[in-house]
Amino acid sequence: MQSYWPVLLLLFHFGCAGGGAAPSGSPVVPRPNILFLLTDDQGIGDLSLQGNDSIRTPNLDRLMQQGIRFDRFYVSPVCAPTRASFLSGLYAPRTGAIYVTRRHETMTDSIVTLPEHLRAAGYRTGLYGKWHNGATFPYHPGGQGFDQFLGFTLGHFNDYFSGVLHDEEDRPVPFTGDLTEILTDSARQFMLESPEPFFCMIAYQAPHTPVQVADRYWDVVQERGLTEFNTGVYAMTESVDDHVGRLLDTLRQAGKLDNTIVVYASDNGPNGDRFRLGLRGTKGWVDEGGVRVPFVISLPGGDVRNGRTVTEPAAHIDLLPTLLDLAGLPPAAGLDGVSLVPLLSGHSLPHRFVYAFGQGMTYTGYPGSMRDHRYLYVARDSSAEELYDLDSDPGQQRDISATDKERLVALRDNYRAFAREVARPDRVAPPIQLEAGPGTIRLLAHEGEPLGGTQFSDPNGWANDYFVEVGAGGAYWPVRVAEPQRYAVTLRYGLAAGAPASVRIVVDGRALVEYEVPLAEAATLPVHDRVARKEVYPHDWAEIELGTVELPAGTYRLGLSADSGGGLWVKEVRLRRLDANAE
Repeated sequence: MQSYWPVLLLLFHFGCAGGGAAPSGSPVVPRPNILFLLTDDQGIGDLSLQGNDSIRTPNLDRLMQQGIRFDRFYVSPVCAPTRASFLSGLYAPRTGAIYVTRRHETMTDSIVTLPEHLRAAGYRTGLYGKWHNGATFPYHPGGQGFDQFLGFTLGHFNDYFSGVLHDEEDRPVPFTGDLTEILTDSARQFMLESPEPFFCMIAYQAPHTPVQVADRYWDVVQERGLTEFNTGVYAMTESVDDHVGRLLDTLRQAGKLDNTIVVYASDNGPNGDRFRLGLRGTKGWVDEGGVRVPFVISLPGGDVRNGRTVTEPAAHIDLLPTLLDLAGLPPAAGLDGVSLVPLLSGHSLPHRFVYAFGQGMTYTGYPGSMRDHRYLYVARDSSAEELYDLDSDPGQQRDISATDKERLVALRDNYRAFAREVARPDRVAPPIQLEAGPGTIRLLAHEGEPLGGTQFSDPNGWANDYFVEVGAGGAYWPVRVAEPQRYAVTLRYGLAAGAPASVRIVVDGRALVEYEVPLAEAATLPVHDRVARKEVYPHDWAEIELGTVELPAGTYRLGLSADSGGGLWVKEVRLRRLDANAE
């Protein structure tokens, strides 16, 4: 397997943010480092610690046992809303991230994120892996508080063994190797390269599909007699476990672990029907199995609070205030979450409810759920509701709504009031700000909207998708341009049959320029899948520099249309700003 280090070197020569000097004579109190490990689609039962005899996760088990383990920790039903809540301390509808694609996963740039809080206090900040809260600046991780970034902004990456990642300025970083290993090693270098305190977030894609994993993990799990899908999911999880173990060993040997808070969690329930402690629901559900995940905070330096289990409900919204508290920083105002530090010491928090809201292109508050230390209220829609006593029925087998009507009404009123409170009626998927970031803006197909006969290759337009049958209707992206500006236009496309196409750049239906696009095949690339994938397959896209266009100031629909006989596929339009400061 080829080495990936040469293609990664460009990431690490950039300067890092440093902390301010302490006043003369003041005692220097070292702030703790923070390592946040986040897996993707790993359910609460995907650990051997939970009694699952089909998986081996000794390193994650040890971390859960040696730290402060939360038995009832809740997130959103899907990944982008969860990530926004972890980073903002707010329920996802307040952040704008209510879905997983088509810019509805984008977190409002005015929110002060966890890395922005920590960077202001002198922390170096780095993210390695999945972002999924905005693909363009100012929503990109490089615009939301991360000094360094190596990963992808989409909902999933198409191949675990080759492709193009991007850095904090959205520059391409090709790689060949094992993605889980590359993210781990890159984060390790970031954490070891300076004595200044760090906040490092490793957002692994595993065990999210596509099901791809190295032979040494697949072969071992395959002997356990599972379905091929679960074999792959458990093998990918065991790969993460192995790399986390090596990472923590490296930090320990370097003397860093003794001053590092380690947090580990998953972003939602399991991406399939597998062992989950008898809980109802999987990824996408607002029931316990869809939103209850493994979570641990391991405190540094042999802290006596380590080793306990917390049974009181807590949630993703609590991470930001908790880490600020542990770092000795002032609390942030206006959050939904609270500091969990009292729970770490065995105390209780004031009574509260923890909420989960279903995903969708629009927010309605349904489906949704709400729980406290004992009761779970589930609203399937505005007229279908259920009530469960989690003390006696954690698997949601007995709906008690008909026999405990007084409690049902009280919880219904509470849920509806809070669901209205977190709503943002003014929310629309934000326009792409062409001048907000570096000189080249990538207009990805799944960030746009098809018109006329144009379609996505998959009806939903998930991450990595592309437009097919692009014709006179075309497609568009909502954009904002502060001042008139010239851009060089590059098209990534496929046009395998018929005649060359005429492609037009269009502003609010008015064609600005027209280009001729030659025939070019976009062949499907071979992949390392263990089972058939649900996602679109990667292609070897043709790329052509079309010419230049002058875009007017304003907020409008920037689109393309074509005379192609329906044979044009479009993956991406790139706009490179033609000014002295653009790269």
